[in-house]
Amino acid sequence: MEPSVILMPNWIGDMLLALSVVLRMPENRLAATTLLVPEHMTGLVRLLCGLPQLTYARSSPDDRRRTLSRVRQGGFASIYLLPYSFSSAWMAMRSGIPRRRGLSRDFRGFLLTDPLPGKLRDRKHHIVREYAMILDLPYASPASWNGIETEADTAYAEAVVFCPGAKYGPSKKWDHFPELARLLGNERIVVLGTADDRDAAEEIVQSAGNRVTDLTGRTSLTAAASVMAGASAVVSNDSGLMHLAGFLGVPVVGLFGSTSPVWTRPLGKRTAVLQSGEPCAPCFKRTCRYGHYRCLERITPMDVEREISILT
Repeated sequence: MEPSVILMPNWIGDMLLALSVVLRMPENRLAATTLLVPEHMTGLVRLLCGLPQLTYARSSPDDRRRTLSRVRQGGFASIYLLPYSFSSAWMAMRSGIPRRRGLSRDFRGFLLTDPLPGKLRDRKHHIVREYAMILDLPYASPASWNGIETEADTAYAEAVVFCPGAKYGPSKKWDHFPELARLLGNERIVVLGTADDRDAAEEIVQSAGNRVTDLTGRTSLTAAASVMAGASAVVSNDSGLMHLAGFLGVPVVGLFGSTSPVWTRPLGKRTAVLQSGEPCAPCFKRTCRYGHYRCLERITPMDVEREISILT
């Protein structure tokens, strides 16, 4: 099998969904595969799989030159481009890799030797279908994913993890985590997220007191994986942390507003998704054009509590 390299997506959730497809490849292909991973996710990928990887650094001209040099030195016969940006195809063409496969979007088709129709990006199907097509693999349902084992942080064993953030914007942020914390009675709760989520975490702390441990802005992605690995359940907005829980095989309740669970539901058999039946959802907008966010507001804490009890 000739060596190949796979350029992984830039967003954490997309990267994890793509990695689940990569790890389904036959052993002979895996043995000849290297991952090209955005630099902020190299530690997480190293934790979750043993495939060799190169760092996709591109924050400065010097970074881009170093990345290109490493790719050129890899001796790869094929590169699979999971992002559909023009810049990724331009880098692939400059690398000199003879076979370049990806979606023909963003005016980049002429840079690919094996272009696929841009219409394969279809929100009526789960995005792992798109990644499987690019990687020339059979499609497997996200519900068939069994999860992977990683060492759990025993300090937070059996806690319920809340992930109240979402970088995408307010159309992904459910506001009722404090009420859910009260409803869960005596459950220990851990809040994960970035420093930008500390205000939301503080509201949860005020609601449930010393049952809550606020770790927002205090964990790396690898540390967050360790916390989640021992959790009894994870409740999360549609975000990278939701997909991390699904990748690990932890019971997860995903809360969807403007985005679509048909397209990006979490991986795994022990998952549930909630979204109200608003006729305008999913709109895929960062903010609500009508200003009401009913697609999220009509998901009640009781709805979430019920799904937790079913999953656990």
